[in-house]
Amino acid sequence: MNKAKVVDFRQEQEDLRGALRQGMLDAASRLLVEEGPAALTVRKVAEAVNCSTTLLYSIFGGKDGLSNALYLEGCERLKRDFAAAEPELAQTDALQGVWICARAYLDYARRNPAYYQVMFGDAIAGFIPPLASRVSAWGTFTPLIRQFERCMEQGLLPKSSPTAAARLLWAALHGIASLELKGFYLKKEHPDALFKSAVRAVLLSLQDPET
Repeated sequence: MNKAKVVDFRQEQEDLRGALRQGMLDAASRLLVEEGPAALTVRKVAEAVNCSTTLLYSIFGGKDGLSNALYLEGCERLKRDFAAAEPELAQTDALQGVWICARAYLDYARRNPAYYQVMFGDAIAGFIPPLASRVSAWGTFTPLIRQFERCMEQGLLPKSSPTAAARLLWAALHGIASLELKGFYLKKEHPDALFKSAVRAVLLSLQDPET
């Protein structure tokens, strides 16, 4: 004789809440990609999933909570792009590994301009990611930090902080990506030329920090 399934009401509620949250996040992602950050209003996201704004507030705590979820989603996408480069990184020298990670970062910005501007720009007015989210975001750069560690272990760069080296390169790459996304370059080859020059300049400064 089959036993009747016992319903765990609390678990069912949590499952439903999780499904609603993911549905809202998916809808917000579509709006972000298709219509840009200006479309990210609580009302538009609620309309996209046919729910009340009250329900959305209860799940995300408002627009800042939704923005933070998109920020973290963008970080996960960048993390996946870095992970996709791992097979290539495993078969190359450390300096080339730095170049591969740098290119993956710039390519990510180009393929995901709306997410990039939520993560590292000013796309959502007034939104500042919580400290925990920013710490998590910095963890995304672990593959780049590891390449600098390898460079220093192999004597290709003087011993210093690989984390500081990664931050220096990130700052240069962010400038290049941000200017490109905002349309400041007059010719399409300008950002690629600047990319190469910036990576070389950062590596040179790390090779001879006294200059």
